[in-house]
Amino acid sequence: MEELLATADRVMPGGTFGSFALERDVDLVLKKGKGSKVYDSNGREYIDCVNGSGPMLLGHAHPSVVAALREAVEWPSNTYLLNEYGIQLAEKLVDAIPCAEQIKYGVTGSDATLYAMRLARAFTGRDKILKFEGGFLGGNEYALMSMRPGKPLPDFPAPKPDSAGIPRVLEQQVLIAPFNDLSAVEALVKSRSQEIAAIVVEAQQRSIDPRPGFLEGLRALCDANGILLIFDEVVTGFRLAWGGAQERYGVVPDLAAYGKVIGGGLPLSAVAGPKEIMQLADPRRAADPRYCFIGGTTCGNGLAAVAGMASLSVLQEQGVYQRFEDVGKRFRDGAKEIFSRYGLPGQAIGAGPIAQIVLTDNPVVDYRSSMSGNLALQKKLASEIVRRGVLNHGKFYFSLAITDDDMGRILSTLEDSVKAVMT
Repeated sequence: MEELLATADRVMPGGTFGSFALERDVDLVLKKGKGSKVYDSNGREYIDCVNGSGPMLLGHAHPSVVAALREAVEWPSNTYLLNEYGIQLAEKLVDAIPCAEQIKYGVTGSDATLYAMRLARAFTGRDKILKFEGGFLGGNEYALMSMRPGKPLPDFPAPKPDSAGIPRVLEQQVLIAPFNDLSAVEALVKSRSQEIAAIVVEAQQRSIDPRPGFLEGLRALCDANGILLIFDEVVTGFRLAWGGAQERYGVVPDLAAYGKVIGGGLPLSAVAGPKEIMQLADPRRAADPRYCFIGGTTCGNGLAAVAGMASLSVLQEQGVYQRFEDVGKRFRDGAKEIFSRYGLPGQAIGAGPIAQIVLTDNPVVDYRSSMSGNLALQKKLASEIVRRGVLNHGKFYFSLAITDDDMGRILSTLEDSVKAVMT
């Protein structure tokens, strides 16, 4: 494995595929996975609570997904033109998503949020986007604003780019508000209502639940001011409920972005909404001055659609979402008890099969409160958990494959890791 890590370092910046890297002393190379477990190049087993950063909601190599892909693999994997599998999945998504009358495909979640914001600007004729500090909406230029701003923190509503290379002019098009603070959003909208095309929000922002009335307030505010409400459901879609955050929290947005689960582990995303808005992306209307370009070479990829259909079929089985609730609750309750027993200020926030460890006793309601604890110790704890055989990146994505025995081992590992970082 050391040779592979050295090669990765030589041929890729930081030796990573994307924007996340484990600490050097626990870095690893994965070789295979089955169910709730993955195995590194040395053959060591880990319980996987990263699960591809969320797509593997069923766990690895689920028999239904494998069987569907095995049958489809000889079929052309990419057509560019319409294919049966992409149409079937689109129908499934429209039936399941509360806000959807139509969908358009992308490849990544970053595509989907970009397309949703583009549609909102095309539909309203306005330019500005309002998003929330700490919210991760993907890697596109508009999304990478105040996702994880460092100190000094800017005053609201000024954005702080999360990456070099973003044109400074785009900072004028993004407004930032604190999550869960409806009064702050109302004041901002009041002063800029004729400029704002959309309010974009993760209904559950990075594991932080919305306060009662917050999403309902955003919906009313948008309705009153001709603003579109966009939910980023890349994480929450088909995870918090069959109808995602829209079902769980009872608020229906104008547009919603999807990824991760809908491709069953293969690259696929979508933006969903009513026909009145989505028809702006009809390529047969390209002469329309409001025509909105959405597309790419692999949009509607047949193999990804097959994996997505197989995954969604499993998620429709009876008892699946109750199982997700039970698994997540057991972890959060267990973590709370462990932190209390060892006198470590900490909590596990989240809902459903999502949890995130935050080492603070303060109520976590927004980005700034989530960063109020011991961040260095929090990072060290995540690494200790990996060292002891449970993959995580501070956040835990639990899959349907997690067994009761697995959860016992996860909690035991958490306890051992807490003891290790406190000595």
